[in-house]
Amino acid sequence: MTIVEIAKRAGVSIGTVDRVVHGRGHVSGEKERRIREIIEAEGYQPNPIARHLKRNESFRVGVLLPELEKESRYWDLIWTAIRDAFDGLAAFSFSPELYSYERSNSASLEAAFGKMEAAACQAWVIAPVMQADIRGLLGNAEARPPVCFIDTGMPGMEAVTTVAQDPARGGRVAARLMELLAPGGGTFAVAHPYPGAFNLNWRARGFRERLEAKAGVKVVDLACPETDPAEMARALDAAIDGNPDLRGIFALTAFGHKIAAHLDSRASFPAGRPVLIGYDLVEENVRRLREGSMDCIISQRPEEQGRRVVQQLYRLFVLREPPEADIRMPIDVFLKENLDE
Repeated sequence: MTIVEIAKRAGVSIGTVDRVVHGRGHVSGEKERRIREIIEAEGYQPNPIARHLKRNESFRVGVLLPELEKESRYWDLIWTAIRDAFDGLAAFSFSPELYSYERSNSASLEAAFGKMEAAACQAWVIAPVMQADIRGLLGNAEARPPVCFIDTGMPGMEAVTTVAQDPARGGRVAARLMELLAPGGGTFAVAHPYPGAFNLNWRARGFRERLEAKAGVKVVDLACPETDPAEMARALDAAIDGNPDLRGIFALTAFGHKIAAHLDSRASFPAGRPVLIGYDLVEENVRRLREGSMDCIISQRPEEQGRRVVQQLYRLFVLREPPEADIRMPIDVFLKENLDE
């Protein structure tokens, strides 16, 4: 008897049975009673280690991510969490292997994907930030194992699980925060380091649609290449000097601290220093928030994303249960006042 079979007989979800089996609560009395009656009648004992040892299996997992040292080490947070989560499952012979690529470089992505494909992995974990390229590579793969998407969804592509934040919703939350921190009309800028990125475009769209619904508000796009500091500085100065009523800047990725550093270097602002809202609790963003150079950070929990994708692979390969197909990360908001000491 498996958790899936118990769920079917009790008329409940797999997650409900899992909560009862592992004592995590939040199950109504009637549902819990039915589940426990079935467990007792069938003598069910969850023992994945014994089942795994009997099958004598090992699982190589390819992890395809942008370069870890780039983008303020955001991807390093995800990879470290994946690696640590698999370390906690040492008894089940998971072997994660990293295949990194240079973002916005199709040749680099193709080379990394080719190495992962040749490694005969039992599963792939992919951050599909270069959507068109990833779609083509997956479509042309000769033998595609189960695929998990992390950080970004891929509409229209089959995956056993997707662990990501809703980007448009994140943008709307940023817009609401901007309304609170910089009330009234004026111009607001969306700082975009990767104009072709699907999730970032939706994040920007959510921000723009909410703010532009108000009278007297204009939202401008700010192409801000984080890999070119001189060009980023030029673009920021042009946006500030060219929009005398600039009230706020929304940084779509973890590079908000670089914008904060440039704002710190300026002597004056036509409409006062703009409010700066950034994304992701990377080390430099946290430092800038503590110092007051950034006003707010939205987090998409990269560490939890890594843990959750590993949990789903454990369910798939060890428990032989269907993974959760769509795991939406919460939208966490951090101000200086609610950062951990």
